[in-house]
Amino acid sequence: ICTHLLLGLTKGKIIACCRSPSTAHELKKIASKYPSERIQILPLDLEDQSSIDAFASTIARNHQRVDALFNVAGILGDGTTTPGPERSLANIERGWMEKTMAVNVIGPTMLTKALSPLMRTTGRRSVKMSVISEGSNSDEDKNNNNQLDITLPSDRPPTVVVNLSARVGSISDNQLGGWYTYRISKAALNQSTRTLGLELKRQGTWIVALHPGTTDTDLSKPFQRNVREGRLFPVEFTVDKLLAVVESMGDQNTGGFYDWAGKALPF
Repeated sequence: ICTHLLLGLTKGKIIACCRSPSTAHELKKIASKYPSERIQILPLDLEDQSSIDAFASTIARNHQRVDALFNVAGILGDGTTTPGPERSLANIERGWMEKTMAVNVIGPTMLTKALSPLMRTTGRRSVKMSVISEGSNSDEDKNNNNQLDITLPSDRPPTVVVNLSARVGSISDNQLGGWYTYRISKAALNQSTRTLGLELKRQGTWIVALHPGTTDTDLSKPFQRNVREGRLFPVEFTVDKLLAVVESMGDQNTGGFYDWAGKALPF
C-alpha cells in the first residue's frame, strides 16, 4: 500500500507504522528510495493504548491533518504454534482471544478515535486535541497532557478510513464454523465500521471495511495449500484492487463491507 500511494495516488506524506521500526526491513527498503518528506516510519503497537496515544500526539503536533487512514494490521495464527485459528470450541484460549480482539478490532477502533479530529472536513475549521508532551516517559508525565489548537485545512475532499476485514467475518455467510476468534474479531470490526460510518459521515469522513481475498502474505501462508488455483492473489494485485475500490467510494458507501472487486458483502 505504501509503494502504490507513493507511486502516484498521492503527493502527500505517508506515515508507515509498525511495532519495531528498527527491524522493519521491508519498510525501510521502501523508505530509502524516497525523500524523507514523502515517507516516515513511526512506532505503533495496537495492543498498547499508550502507544496509540503517543502516535496520535506525534501526528497532531507534526502534521495537523490526516487524509486517509488504512487499518491493515491483523493476526490469524497458524493453528500449530498458536491456538488460533481454532477448529473447535475446545481449542479456544482466553489469552489468544483477547490478543486477537486487541489487534483486529480494539486497536483499529481506538486509532480511528484518536485520529478522527484531524480528519474533519465539514463544520468547524479548528479542533482542540489533548497531546502527550514530547519526551514524556513516566505515567505521571503522560497524564499531564497539553491542549493543542489545530486549524484544519479548508476545501479538501472527504477523508477516508479503510479497515481491512475478511469475508469470514460475515455472520450471514458463515456456513462452515470454526476459526472462532478470527471470525468474531472481524465481525466486530465490521460492526465498528458500520457504526463509525453513521457518525463520521457527519464530519465528512468516510469509512469502509474491505475483504482482500486470499493474498500471498505471511498471514495466509499456513493455509495456502487449501486455496483453489487462481484464487491466491499476488500482493500487488490485491493492493491495486483495494485502492481502486477506495478511489471509487462515495457517500453512499460509507459504513459498508466490500470485497476486493467492489462487490458488497453481507454483514
